[in-house]
Amino acid sequence: MEVFLRNLPPHLTEGALLGQLQPFMEKLSIADYVAEKPRNKPTGRITFLREADGKRFLQHHGEVPLPQTPFAPPRGRQHGHPPTQARLSIMGKNVFCKLSNRKPDGLTLRSIEHEASQRGQAEPPPEPTTRTLAATELNCGYYDFDKDARLTFTAEWTARERCHVKFAKRNLLIGMTGRRVQLRIPFQSIIELVWWEDGSAAVTLSWPPTILTWEPPDDKLTRLLSMLSVTERDRLMLANPRQRLDAIDSQHRPVSAFCLVYHFRVPNPVTRHAISDFQSEMYKMKQKALFPVTHYRLGFRHAAAPGFADAAASMRNQLANYNRDGSLPFGLLFLLQALVANGYLHPATVSALARKLVALFAAAKPAWRSQPPVSVDAFKQLFQWIDYPTPPPNGDPNMFSVDGIMEYLQGAERLVREGSATRAAIFDDAPIRARIFRATVTPTRITLHGPELEPMNRVLRKFSDHSYFIRAQFCDENGQDLFFNAKVSLDAVFDRFKSVLTDGIQVAGRVYKLLGFSHSSLRAHSAWLSAPFIHEGRVQIPDLIITGLGDFNRIQSPARRAARIGQAFSETPYAVDLDENMIQVLEVPDVERNGRVFSDGVGTISAGAADAVYNVIPKSKGYPTCFQIRWAGAKGMLSLDPRLEGNKICIRPSMVKFESNDRQLEICDMASRPIPMVLNHQLIKILEDMGAPDKWFLELQNRELQRLRAVTATVCNTASFVRAKKIGQSIQLHKLLLQTEAMGLDYWQDDFLRTAVEAIVLNELRLLKHKARIPVPKGITLFGIMDETGFLDEGEVYVTYDAEDRYCQPPGPGPVIVARSPALHPGDIQVAYNRIPPDGHPLIQQRNCLIFSSWGDRDLPSQLSGGDLDGDQFHVIWDPQVVASVITFEPAKYDRVSPLELDRPVVSADIAAFFVDFMRTDHLGVIATRHKILADQREGGTLDQDCVRLAELHSRAVDFSKTGRAVERWELPQSLKWRPDFLSRGPEIKIHDISAIELDQYAASRGDEDVDDVNDEGPQHRYYRSEKILGKLYRAVDERKIWAEDIRMAITSRGSSSFWDQFLAVIQERVRAIGPVEWQRRSAEAQRIRHAYEDAVHGVMIDCAEHPHQPLREFEVFIGFILHKTEGQARRQRDRSVKIKDEFEYITSWITREMRNPSKVSGRHAGELDALELCLACLHIGCRTGPREKRAWHRSSALDLESFKIVAAAALVRELSILETRGRGGQTYAYGGSGNVGFGG
Repeated sequence: MEVFLRNLPPHLTEGALLGQLQPFMEKLSIADYVAEKPRNKPTGRITFLREADGKRFLQHHGEVPLPQTPFAPPRGRQHGHPPTQARLSIMGKNVFCKLSNRKPDGLTLRSIEHEASQRGQAEPPPEPTTRTLAATELNCGYYDFDKDARLTFTAEWTARERCHVKFAKRNLLIGMTGRRVQLRIPFQSIIELVWWEDGSAAVTLSWPPTILTWEPPDDKLTRLLSMLSVTERDRLMLANPRQRLDAIDSQHRPVSAFCLVYHFRVPNPVTRHAISDFQSEMYKMKQKALFPVTHYRLGFRHAAAPGFADAAASMRNQLANYNRDGSLPFGLLFLLQALVANGYLHPATVSALARKLVALFAAAKPAWRSQPPVSVDAFKQLFQWIDYPTPPPNGDPNMFSVDGIMEYLQGAERLVREGSATRAAIFDDAPIRARIFRATVTPTRITLHGPELEPMNRVLRKFSDHSYFIRAQFCDENGQDLFFNAKVSLDAVFDRFKSVLTDGIQVAGRVYKLLGFSHSSLRAHSAWLSAPFIHEGRVQIPDLIITGLGDFNRIQSPARRAARIGQAFSETPYAVDLDENMIQVLEVPDVERNGRVFSDGVGTISAGAADAVYNVIPKSKGYPTCFQIRWAGAKGMLSLDPRLEGNKICIRPSMVKFESNDRQLEICDMASRPIPMVLNHQLIKILEDMGAPDKWFLELQNRELQRLRAVTATVCNTASFVRAKKIGQSIQLHKLLLQTEAMGLDYWQDDFLRTAVEAIVLNELRLLKHKARIPVPKGITLFGIMDETGFLDEGEVYVTYDAEDRYCQPPGPGPVIVARSPALHPGDIQVAYNRIPPDGHPLIQQRNCLIFSSWGDRDLPSQLSGGDLDGDQFHVIWDPQVVASVITFEPAKYDRVSPLELDRPVVSADIAAFFVDFMRTDHLGVIATRHKILADQREGGTLDQDCVRLAELHSRAVDFSKTGRAVERWELPQSLKWRPDFLSRGPEIKIHDISAIELDQYAASRGDEDVDDVNDEGPQHRYYRSEKILGKLYRAVDERKIWAEDIRMAITSRGSSSFWDQFLAVIQERVRAIGPVEWQRRSAEAQRIRHAYEDAVHGVMIDCAEHPHQPLREFEVFIGFILHKTEGQARRQRDRSVKIKDEFEYITSWITREMRNPSKVSGRHAGELDALELCLACLHIGCRTGPREKRAWHRSSALDLESFKIVAAAALVRELSILETRGRGGQTYAYGGSGNVGFGG
């Protein structure tokens, strides 16, 4: 039943209306209803699930006719309504309620029904109400310790005015109503709250607050407000949309980026009751344990001249002078400035520290250029050592004194030098990687980070001094993307971003300005910047560097020019010099027909030229036959053509994007192995509309569910799963797990190993439920290339890959489904025929690729979501249960969109403007989500006209990075606020410590659901039960039940000895069986290896975190992905997870080689057991308590890292197994010192 409301306050929001209705509904015992209200309209509707509830509501609050008395003249109609009397009052206004003249919407009723069914099991208990505190003073400043080691707050900015302070659901909200400004401080950013009975409190933040302002309402609304009896909060909620700011006012701006302690005072003279409220709120926050709450009497003072801003300017000038005269290496100057920019130290402290370092380096001249007294690696460890200032006994004033810092640096430098050989291989530049500084640009500040290792690209390969390049990330304060919000204008933020790109980032006298960005960098809102430098006698500035890359002058579209320049910034870890290898480049024509290019983006390579590539790629890559490349101005794929003689590569016109003289063939990727085929929401929905049976999807999902349930049942299952997911490949983690079982040990008795395995399985389970990531055994994902021989006819493909023991064998002759992600149009999935070439045919030599025909009216790749052959990957399914069931639809035919061009040459400012516009109007995710919603709600599914329109808009949005023509939000077909249940959020993951992952019993809420947050409700989504296949798949996975019963491992009694004590005892027995091993003499070397390993791992924990002050967990680095708290990873987390996996594999590969190839002990010959000695020493050292200082720690989670002993154990087991195998063969071993090297017979 639906009830119509009129005469509501026009500016009342929907959320506020629900809040106003709640007491009336509770009084009538009505629970299942929903209220809707259009913005700025005086009308609304209430939909009741049960008609009886609606009738009961109208009985009590429905409008009634006004009685006509004989003494009063007849009352006329007003606005077409008969004269009635309202019986409901909201915010002082009479609201008229009556039965609606339309039927309730079906989706609305389904949504209410869904919420009712979820209410008992998915809603957390109501949180206690919080009081708004009336403060009279707000300060921004920093902490310091006085001469008596008392923690003191120093105010750099003060506002003595009335403020409203409230600890809401997820944020601390501070409203300055006189200025129309609100500070929003997420609890996640609060490091500590310190308070005292006098009403003073201070919060230490890890990043600046979100600062919002709003314009006053117009005069008409002001008059309305003056007539109404509303609270201050309601006045704010009726205000106009807000602006995001970088500071509260002009005096706050110079310190807002650096001073991250906010202090407020609830004065004693107001009322005793107010102080009682204050104390109550403090106790309440301590009980919630969302962040540390400390009862301590802070010292308080106002900053003396010169202030923070003046000291910072003086420090920057000082560092610039040191850079000009070469007093300190630039790496240290960068890190010195980072100590201030990132909020670690006061600029006066950094200035004094810099002077000390200059004196130290002057005393060490001239030797410091080869052996600096303090290295960058040692100095970087300051960022792990310096904690946030906190009250005694945890606060350590020594961290903030110059003498204390210098003492720490000297100790850190000793450790770095002791392990210099090991560290050099992990941390220094290499042919495939470069050490790069990084900057993060947010709405309020620029923080500095690094150096960290980045994959090589063409620009870095051309210039050896990489300190002149930085990678800048543009994001929100918490490290995430800036999200669109219709009620908050980000214009000021984007203007700031544009000015940073054009004006540059100043570091120690250098000014870094926009250079370029690759396509993936653009999607991640990241760009490369460079500072002027001299190379081979010429000054290099961004424009000249770009000129040296190629000829871009004829490109007058900023987007296209940026895309072409971006080719030089693609990650290309491997490169082959064409001249040195005498490789000839030939241009061959494209295969074209009917205006279609069948060879779009693909060329060929001879066997001789491929051999040159094999010489530069790792042996683990094997001998791939397809390479994704960049060469000069060309990009795309090269496929092996065994018919080509000599050393040749053949480039087609469709591959060449600009003219260049570069002679390096750069390798981006290669088809070294197939990729598992996994379904997703979009593919499943189109396949459903094509006629794929529900049974097929449900059976595939159930098969995967059974596999996940069984993973932790046996060690053999766990090992197989870990190997299949490529976790710990370089250390062969799966073999270590099998060894523990053979030794009679339970690996899940170790907290770290158990947590790692649980996290891997839990992640897969959540992807299965919330993303429908269902593996298809009879499916595969492969790079696409063209049949150069003409063997395949129209509509035919050839699927070839190395199955090994991980995949099904490739399909035989017959129909197969081919697709490409993302797929939104119903014609984006097609059926082709797999044809097998005869023995001896050239195509037989291809590996791990999908080969398309060069015949027909239209090339097949372009029919699959507009794909081409320049590196696209395609899905293939040959399961007869689904292939025989589907019908295909006509593929999309979109008009080619011409790029937006200027009537003048493109300059750097144009490209900067395009970069920012892309951030502002990147709506790909919004389009894809709306497509899912409408495809579920509409009868025609993906064939519905609005879904087809969204597919076209998605195609345009994908091309925006090349055309510069954005899709505006108003172009999107409108959707209702109701969403299918498969898009709802799941329970939140809580990681309490290293050994405890919990799945919350309640569904996670949206991050912006603070109703106290002024005018920022965001979309209030409601969900209904979807009856289509995605809804069925979603509800078929009970993640809480599976987690509790099948994944989470029960920990049996550990007994008196730990897992590692038992492991060492068994290993020692096996070692003694081989011979005497004196591991103790390798302890110092093992300790050095451990230091290098843990520094590298902790670096990844910081570098790959969304925010450097909140590092990743060690087990996330170990398993190679970020465990998202809710249903799945965001795009940036997925990108970072790839980097984490690569970095950990690189670190562990090198560390394992160090363990198994030890240095010679002085006075002894090398022996066969030396490696065993060192591996055993590393295990013993790893089992000891970590070398890091144990103390209360706010800034970093890296007190004791756990994984080194696992890496050492894996290396030891491998070494031991080799020796035991040789021993069983009758061989004996030569021991160091005997004068014999090798085996005895």
